[in-house]
Amino acid sequence: MQANETGGYIGKRLLRREDEALLRGRGSYVDDLAEPQNLLHLAFVMSPHAHALIKSIDTSAARSLPGVFAVYTGEDLAPLMKPIHTEILFPGYQAADRNALAYGKVRFVGEQVAVVLAEDRYIAQDAIDLIEVEYEVLPAAVDMEEARKPGAPLVHDHIERNIIFEGKFETPEFEREFAAGEHRIRERFRTGRVAGVPMEPRGCLALPEHSDAIVFHTSTQIQHLVREGLAHHLGRSEASIRVVVPDVGGGFGTKAQLYPEEVVAAALCFKLRRPIKWVQDRREELLTNIHARDHLYDLEVSFSSDGVIRGMQLELLTNAGAYSTYPFGCTLETTGGSRMILGPYRIRNYMYRSFSIATHTNPAGVYRGVAQPSCMMAMEGMLDRIGRYLGIDPAEVRRRNVVQASDMPWTTAVGVRFDTGSYQQCLDKALEAIGYDEFRRAQPRDRLVDGKYRGVGICNMTEFTGMGAPAWRSRGLKRMSGIDSAALRVEATGKVTVSISHAAAGQGHLTTFAQIVADYLGANIEDVRIIEGDTAVSPYGTNTFASRSAVTGGGAVIRASTKVADKIRRIAAHVLEASPQDIVVRDGYAHVAGVTDLRLSFREVAEIAYAMCDVSLPEGEDFGLEASEYYDPPVVTVANAAHVVAVTVDARDGRVTIDRHVVVHDCGRVINPMIVDGQIHGGAAQGIGEALMEEMVYDENGQLLNASLLDYLLPTAMDIPNFEISHIETPTIDGLGGFKGVGEGGLIGALPAVVNAVADALSGIGVNVNRVPMRPAYLRSLIRSAAAEGGAR
Repeated sequence: MQANETGGYIGKRLLRREDEALLRGRGSYVDDLAEPQNLLHLAFVMSPHAHALIKSIDTSAARSLPGVFAVYTGEDLAPLMKPIHTEILFPGYQAADRNALAYGKVRFVGEQVAVVLAEDRYIAQDAIDLIEVEYEVLPAAVDMEEARKPGAPLVHDHIERNIIFEGKFETPEFEREFAAGEHRIRERFRTGRVAGVPMEPRGCLALPEHSDAIVFHTSTQIQHLVREGLAHHLGRSEASIRVVVPDVGGGFGTKAQLYPEEVVAAALCFKLRRPIKWVQDRREELLTNIHARDHLYDLEVSFSSDGVIRGMQLELLTNAGAYSTYPFGCTLETTGGSRMILGPYRIRNYMYRSFSIATHTNPAGVYRGVAQPSCMMAMEGMLDRIGRYLGIDPAEVRRRNVVQASDMPWTTAVGVRFDTGSYQQCLDKALEAIGYDEFRRAQPRDRLVDGKYRGVGICNMTEFTGMGAPAWRSRGLKRMSGIDSAALRVEATGKVTVSISHAAAGQGHLTTFAQIVADYLGANIEDVRIIEGDTAVSPYGTNTFASRSAVTGGGAVIRASTKVADKIRRIAAHVLEASPQDIVVRDGYAHVAGVTDLRLSFREVAEIAYAMCDVSLPEGEDFGLEASEYYDPPVVTVANAAHVVAVTVDARDGRVTIDRHVVVHDCGRVINPMIVDGQIHGGAAQGIGEALMEEMVYDENGQLLNASLLDYLLPTAMDIPNFEISHIETPTIDGLGGFKGVGEGGLIGALPAVVNAVADALSGIGVNVNRVPMRPAYLRSLIRSAAAEGGAR
């Protein structure tokens, strides 16, 4: 399907429509919504223990507090809801159901055991302090390596050795080809546990409606999946639940889940027929929003003397936390890390075993990039090690292994098809932009210049985006459809309204989708209005996560726009006495090719379509000027990029400064370069934070030691360089529009590039960097140990 000749809105740096209201403070988030009469506020009692039996809960003092309406425990609410259950039809997976309010046993610090309803949130907070819970504390399994050992405390009695999921794969000729390599290197890579930390914590407002229905406002990325999950777990029809997404202050995957607080709020609204509100504070956010990463890669490569990889084997451990989250479960990080680690490289012989381990920590879930930042850190780190082992420049090692344009379409060892890509082109362009050859020539052997070690790091990465139904079926996610949709209507005024199945969380949907509509429908972009995030008006879809909006939503919008544009041509041709093939639709008009004065406006066409004038429709044409279309994209659409980073590491205290960060990105056809750059900026900033400072720290008893922003460090503007971004466009040929996803590539590439830059800076003194975060104290200890060993020699 080709865009109309409309002046080409796609590819333009248009200002985001969303920004004026947000910058002027006119955004409307959950906590800004008007509070109705008879509103009840929720507050939750959270467990202070990682693993304990609940012996008793005394709520009498809280119930007697003036302003408290009710107090419920898990046993009280059990008749109202099913346990939260994530069904994954995948060999090796064991379900770990969760009660929205725990009863009998708690399995992580922060798990909710009771809920207070009060006239205001301050009374509710006071009341939870009056509730006395008697616990019998049990031993906890916190570290995932320890948790899978025989005899470790079990998180769930039916899951042996806490292995909640196990996967394995091996190519047919693996053993023979792996053994044929002249050299082998084995390394262990470890990533810290991190949190998404959106600016706006979660919250919801449930409002009763007539006929036993509710309107559920919630800060989410997945309105249709939330509605489906609430209906399923509450035993209600989906028609009785309308989910509305207000402005969302950041999602990053942390808001692509159905959480227990949402289930409780909806259940109580149905039960009491009163409005229910809950808004999270920052401590709750850090304790109970999904965590991510905490991955351990034991990776071994076999390679020849020219640096070409002959085979690779992996054992991967991922920390699932205490429960399998809904709707994605605990397998995405485990399977993703194992399957995406191959990146843009020609690795034909591969074997992996992967494990998701349950621990007495907060449940882990999908966070920006999923496992791709960690697996690229391992893959790219291993390529650097091959280069150091053989004395070959790490950039050259990548060139010798990378998939070439002549190889396309490429199918990986695990069966993933790459239809188009620019892997070496991005790499070469990024190296040239940063002056890589000059940097290497000027770099002394010990990397030390003016008291600082100087290094450069590379990440040549792939980003798996826009997954459709076949991809989710292959990963066992039964309730994940993979499709998305758009409903487009040209109003009688000639204006255009488009409802899409996605939800915005800062990506610029109102702008980018309008650009697509304007090009493929032939509308004036000022006349296009985008609606999303409301299950009452937006058509069904899988919603917003995993870099899929441009691919899946864009494909649906293109289909609907093309269908309506064709109808406009037929009506205009009928009136103008021309062939539909001779009608050009652009800028809100339909005219005869070569005769721009012989035209009809969208309004005139719409009046004919809606029988609002004395001109009849062509014979056989239906009334109306609208279309609803679904789109199921290919299994996966693969974007790619190269990040090259130059850093200095202070020899005295281990502080890292990022001097330059170059990105050459290929997300296929670029819809709005300014918005794409913004996505890369934000993702790269998160990758830098994950590489240098961010980590959720649990002690051996399962206590989270840094559940505040005083202790959980985030990067500031002082830590972030000016990113140097350029683009290569190789449009996908498997999907509509040529678009590839872009939401996660900044993070996926930044983390490994920064790690490799620091590792390169310290390689001259024999330091091995294989874990994140690389805080100053950690690097300082490595530098001191290297100095001590050097002195001893």
